[in-house]
Amino acid sequence: MAQQSSAQVRAVKLEPAKPPLPKGWTLSAEFGLGLGDKLREAVERGLPLQFAVDFKLLKPRWYWSDEEVVSASYPFNLSYHALTRTYRLVTPSQTLTFNRLEDAVEAMSKVSQWPVIQKDAISVGEKYNAKVRFRLVLTEMPKPFQISALVNTEWDLSTEWLEFEFTPHSEILR
Repeated sequence: MAQQSSAQVRAVKLEPAKPPLPKGWTLSAEFGLGLGDKLREAVERGLPLQFAVDFKLLKPRWYWSDEEVVSASYPFNLSYHALTRTYRLVTPSQTLTFNRLEDAVEAMSKVSQWPVIQKDAISVGEKYNAKVRFRLVLTEMPKPFQISALVNTEWDLSTEWLEFEFTPHSEILR
């Protein structure tokens, strides 16, 4: 029986940035990821896959659709190198090498202390709606694979948006 890809958001936390990061808020998140047979085969045959954690911060408005205050994406590039028989995971801050695909997926399932909100971007005491998701970036795949991925659910590795309320407090930024 073919194994399907699966993804879910397990934990999300917005917290004040710690030095040396600039004042603002960072996101830490954990995802439950399972690569299905199609994605495993694609990686093992040399197709690099691009994944992303997306974050949005919206300011609710009663008279119109919500205003998007912050939008950020944290990319992961997963590839297999046949010569060394290793998996490489490239993030904005580092490049990691693994002997097993499971270890690379485990490393990709956690984002820690990612600066997403600058102090000046929001107003203290106002309510905002935050959204987080994990997804396979289909547009970064070669065209034949994009078409196949659009019509075949075996290629789908994404979570629904997890939405939560966020109200920044002034004592945090001192």
